[in-house]
Amino acid sequence: RDTRLRRGPRGWVDEETVIEFTKYCAYVAWRLGDLVDEWATFNEPMVVPEAGYMTTQSGFPPGVTDFKALRRAAIHMAVAHARAYDAIKRWDTVKADEDSSSPADIGLIHNVIPIIPLDEERGLDVKAAEFLDRLHNHFFLKAVSEGWLDRDFNGVRDKGEVRSDMRGRLDWLGVNYYTRHVVKGRRSILARLILKITSIPELASGYGFSCKPNSVSADGRPTSDFGWEVYPEGLLKALKAVVGYGKPLYLTENGIADAEDKLRPTYIVEHLKVLDEAINLEGIPVRGYLHWSLTDNYEWAKGFRMKFGLYSVDLETKRRSARRSARLLKKIIEEGGITRKVEREVNP
Repeated sequence: RDTRLRRGPRGWVDEETVIEFTKYCAYVAWRLGDLVDEWATFNEPMVVPEAGYMTTQSGFPPGVTDFKALRRAAIHMAVAHARAYDAIKRWDTVKADEDSSSPADIGLIHNVIPIIPLDEERGLDVKAAEFLDRLHNHFFLKAVSEGWLDRDFNGVRDKGEVRSDMRGRLDWLGVNYYTRHVVKGRRSILARLILKITSIPELASGYGFSCKPNSVSADGRPTSDFGWEVYPEGLLKALKAVVGYGKPLYLTENGIADAEDKLRPTYIVEHLKVLDEAINLEGIPVRGYLHWSLTDNYEWAKGFRMKFGLYSVDLETKRRSARRSARLLKKIIEEGGITRKVEREVNP
């Protein structure tokens, strides 16, 4: 297996990729700076190391189970964001229009996942949830906002982990939200020796991303074509998890794979209700909402099989057709929110 990490392109395991990515960002900022004022360096950066080196069954390259490689890739991507931030600030010096606060506001888009222990009374489950939360939700954000590069993901600021050249490299944050993780912990001597953690996290089947498609979760909630549990209240948990970083937020992805459009109308309404609560009751600074997706799209691990679009796409004729949920979202925008009229459209 290790030879697959030593031959050919090594991606983010190779420190040289940081340099090449920074050069690319500098060039794009120089060429397009007069057209762009808000930049995102990465979309869902933790998916690359996690899916490539940990949850290898997901189909992402290189598909090698290697935690050391995961750690190297995650660290290099965090450093790359910081260096890209500096490069874009240097080379984009022209505002695209006058309503922008600066020529370049730079953020990243992070898939924030509420991580819940299967049994809150079981120490192994709690420890596993805490570890996965640190790794997935907070490692990257702490690195580029606080300058804390938590190299061993232990939640302790060890010597040499705080870097001033990475602190304050975040102007805004995009949040992608779909559902939750429910985890159980498993004892592992190897994990204790290498990672200094007592419990390895495993995703509990029947919850979150680990459900049967077009069924119900272990909690009796509907699941999508992808087998993802519909869990609207998790959106508030996700936003609360990152509001402490003190940055303006955008909900950059939120949607459901639903070819028949049976669940999507209710999904949209319930998640927008939670978003309204987050903004107007909790005071969370969410600046915008982007539904995923406008049209059926290509999914990295599933191709065109999962239908996320408000509009269906005929792959042969390329014809786009509005689903009922597209008309519903149009009505919500026209009404300025979830009104009784909107509710009647969802539940006639």
